Order: sequence, then C-alpha cells, then structure tokens
Amino acid sequence: MKGVILAAGDGSRIRRVTYGAFPKELLPIGNVPTIRFPLEALRREEIKNVLIVIAAQTKHGIVDGLQGGRKFDMELCYAVQERGMDLYTGLGAAILTARSWTGNEDFVVACGDSIVCDFSSSDPLDCLKPLIDVYRKNDSIATILVHPVNSDPRRFGVVKFRKYREENGTMFGPVEHMVEKPDAITAKSLKANGYYYVVAGYYVFKPSIFSYIEKTMAGVRNEIQITDAMELAIESGERVTAVVHAKSKNGDLFPCEYWDVGVPEDYRNANRCLLEKDVDKWLISEE
Repeated sequence: MKGVILAAGDGSRIRRVTYGAFPKELLPIGNVPTIRFPLEALRREEIKNVLIVIAAQTKHGIVDGLQGGRKFDMELCYAVQERGMDLYTGLGAAILTARSWTGNEDFVVACGDSIVCDFSSSDPLDCLKPLIDVYRKNDSIATILVHPVNSDPRRFGVVKFRKYREENGTMFGPVEHMVEKPDAITAKSLKANGYYYVVAGYYVFKPSIFSYIEKTMAGVRNEIQITDAMELAIESGERVTAVVHAKSKNGDLFPCEYWDVGVPEDYRNANRCLLEKDVDKWLISEE
C-alpha cells in the first residue's frame, strides 16, 4: 500500500507565524519539523513508498529537507498541485493529483500539518495501527480517523456515526453523515456520546474514491472538499467507516493527542507538549 502526504495548502491561518515565507509543514514542533510526524506514522505501518503533494510557491524547502527519503528509510516522490484561476484547490483536488501515482492500489492519505500521537503507548508515534486494522477488516471505500472533541467543531469536517462498536479498545463504525465546517445548529445534530467527531487528517481510500472527487462540486474559494466527496459516496450507497482516535473501554472514551498545526493555538499547544515529551527519542537518526 502506498502513502500520500498533502502539503500544498497555503497556510493562511498560520501566516502570522510563517509570514508566508516557508511551509507550515516545516514548522518545528518539539524540535522536529511538523511533516516528520505523518512520515513517521506511515513508516511505522510499513508504508514507505510515499508521494508528497506540494504547491510551487514556498514549498521547495520540503524537497530540500526531505530529499528522496533515504535518511528516513523511505522512498519519497513529489507532485506539484498547480494553481490558477481555472484550477480547483482543497483536499479533494490535492488527492486527485495523486491518481496516476497510486494507480489501482488502496492508499493512505495524511495531511502534512496534522499530528496524531498516543502517549498511552510505548511508542506514541505508532498510532495509525487501529485505522489500518479496521480498514483491513471492512470493505469501505474510505476508512477515516476521527478525533473526539468537546469544543466548537465548526472549523472541521464532522461525522455522525450510523452505529459504532468497541473492539480491542478501539471504537469504530459506519458513517451515516458528514459535513465540512458545519454551522452551529448542524454541528449540534452531529454530536453523539458527549462528543463531536472531527476528521483528523488521516484516511485510507480505495481508488474508486477518485470518481466521487471528480463528481464533487467546488465550494468556497473554488475548493473541492474530500469530506463532500465522501458524503457523495455515502449517498450513493458506499460504506465509509470512521475510527476514533481514542482509547475505548466499556463505552468510555479517553482521547489521544491530535493537533492541526495550521492553527496557531494548536501549534503552540503541540509545541509545548512535544517539547516536554522529548519526541527525539522515538525518531530514527537522520545521520
């Protein structure tokens, strides 16, 4: 199985930190560039053949820093998501850029500015195993990682479970409905078991997802949202399964760590936490 890391966003929300001069994916978190976290999460699942989707503007630093991936025991390739007045943006369009590279294989997608950790584990960066395990057991066009939050979920994609179950400490189940950046009333209708379940930026897709991305209407700023493409798939009778990024025991949830580094508040919180945890000890040497 191949991996795709999305790193083509313009980083407008974090611009007061980057000044638009360098990629948000290279912002240091706990003395480690942000993009290193999705790389390590994929590597731990033996997904070492990875395409990184970048934009032409300010993203050359990613190629300069990661190069071919040998120092991470990975094989990295790059694709440029072109920009222009007549071209679409958004996560859906970025994923579509990888179509010829992934071919007919199932593939994992990770957002280059999303960090997930599990500090209840002996290796906190090895946190995609529940997602991959559920993907292998279910015939779903998409298997997605969601994070339980109590705070305002309106800047996220939010899912509503059709039903869910607990297995080996993991809660998961088929998705009934999902909405990108819901308004307050819609968000309230999506709440379940005391939480909103927000999309955490990690997905496993079958190649048939591309046909739904192509059918998805562009929204604000000409963006094609992958959440809208998955909702279209659900409406067409496809199965989408969500896996909760938390430990589950007898119906109680204990959320693991998740940060969207493209948001200044999350950037500060992640940096504070991961500096304290000294994440370097879980990374392979780059020398």
